Amino acid sequence: MTPPTLSFSQTNGAWFLRINTGLLNADLFPTSPTELGSPAGRERFHSAHQQWQDRGYVFEDAAVLALNSGDLLSIDQFPTLIDQCVNRDPGQPGAGPGLAPFPELRNPRPGVYPIVDNLEDLHTLLEAGAEIIQLRIKVESRALRHVVSEAVELAKAYRKSQCFINDYWQLAIEAGAYGVHLGQEDLLTADLDAIARAGLRLGVSSHCFWEVIRAHTLRPSYIACGPLFPTRAKVMPWRAQGIDNLRYWVRLLPYPIIGIGGVNRENLSDIHATGASAASIIQAIVSAADRGAAFRALQHQWDQCDTENGRATTLMDTPTVARPTLSRV
Repeated sequence: MTPPTLSFSQTNGAWFLRINTGLLNADLFPTSPTELGSPAGRERFHSAHQQWQDRGYVFEDAAVLALNSGDLLSIDQFPTLIDQCVNRDPGQPGAGPGLAPFPELRNPRPGVYPIVDNLEDLHTLLEAGAEIIQLRIKVESRALRHVVSEAVELAKAYRKSQCFINDYWQLAIEAGAYGVHLGQEDLLTADLDAIARAGLRLGVSSHCFWEVIRAHTLRPSYIACGPLFPTRAKVMPWRAQGIDNLRYWVRLLPYPIIGIGGVNRENLSDIHATGASAASIIQAIVSAADRGAAFRALQHQWDQCDTENGRATTLMDTPTVARPTLSRV
């Protein structure tokens, strides 16, 4: 594996950090455009970068944290991340937090967010009252275009529904979908401008600091943070984040935050207490004999938390910075 590298460059008078690793090839622009332009500023960065690595953060996350301008609870104090393959200058229109945000969710706090892989389950859960739902089909087939089109039309019959299509952004645009959900790798290849022009909402997955900063640059409709707990849904290198990390992301980010990964009735109330907008659930619903009833029970539990405890009560607490979520192998 090629060793990770850091270099300092300048564009339009603004100094930035170029980072190249096996996981990330991007330019990080600190909030102070001159901070990295002096030997003293670079020395401060290198010292902070090493300190964050000593605390267990991988090279990429340590670089993002080292460029924070002094307030780890303010997203505005973190650097802007521009992937090198995108080749955008954050000082120009269409790049960085200055670009227009994606449309907001119709209901920004829907509660239980099921993920399904077929039309039958989609219909069952919409009928059961799901106000946000995702169709995630991982195996392509000749019927895929038809399935996506049918899913979009089916969801439109339910006035409160917010149906996201996972990955297949071209088909989502073609079908006139409400929204599309993209993973981090998909963000590097998808035509985000086309998605925005079509008026679709954008949901983004995230697992760590550099992915959160990348997502923030795009100003999506929501950010999903996970995995919160061990999950069988997919094999991933990420450590389970837990409730404390979720609480931090909710406090840090100005978007609806979706907790995902290993969510069930035992931990759903804890997720609600962080102030998260929703909890994405797969196994606890699709493994049930009566999937509609399983959804209704979980949604009732979420709604009871609203009634009994009030919303986002723990946001008054000061959360600790999110702990490391990836080990360098």
